[in-house]
Amino acid sequence: MFIKDTLFMYSKKILLVDDDSRQRAVAEDCFRREQVEIITADNGLQALNAIRMEKPDLVLMDLCMPGGDGDLACREIKHDPGLKFTPIVMMTAGVAPEDVERCFAAGCDDIIHKPLTRTALLDVSKRLVKFPGWSGKRAPIKAPVKPTSETLRSSAMTLADISVGGVFMETDDLLPVGAELNFQFQLNPQRQLSCRGRVAWVKGKDERRKASASTGMGVEFIDIKKLDILSIQAWVARSL
Repeated sequence: MFIKDTLFMYSKKILLVDDDSRQRAVAEDCFRREQVEIITADNGLQALNAIRMEKPDLVLMDLCMPGGDGDLACREIKHDPGLKFTPIVMMTAGVAPEDVERCFAAGCDDIIHKPLTRTALLDVSKRLVKFPGWSGKRAPIKAPVKPTSETLRSSAMTLADISVGGVFMETDDLLPVGAELNFQFQLNPQRQLSCRGRVAWVKGKDERRKASASTGMGVEFIDIKKLDILSIQAWVARSL
């Protein structure tokens, strides 16, 4: 989603290697609030080509893949003088001692077991790569939302917080998870943002922990101008 050349040194590039598209989607979703650029590969051979071309900051590599196992690719990367310092985390569904030994024998920096969780994946990634201190953080904001679709123009929506990955909208007109919407809001007096988002989660009346809490929905950005992301980045950084 985010382009490293635009976000300068603040973005991290992560190479995600897994032959299972569902597992790749799970891993990508774990990073949706972080300021990272995700690139993918289906097997170890593709991973070798990608790491040489893209120079990622971190590699997340599945152990067993048709077309080239992860430990073989890891071993080759770690024996390449120009690539050997790239941190590699092996991902495996196996818990047998021989699976763990196979990973570390290839020279990986750490191991994570499937099924993947956001907490575990971010913890291991942030131990190996220095993310910006505010990456993944949300900042408070109070800004009316102007939906641009006809069906939502009469809806009352207000932004409650914002991150480089998306926003939380306070509203009673909840959309289903996965629904997409176009909307505008004023980040500051100088910049109005227009973007497209996807509903990632909803908080209805039954999900509120307190009766006074707001109903609303978390919306992730799927189309937004690069300069607008930089403006949001600055807004979040100032709030910390």
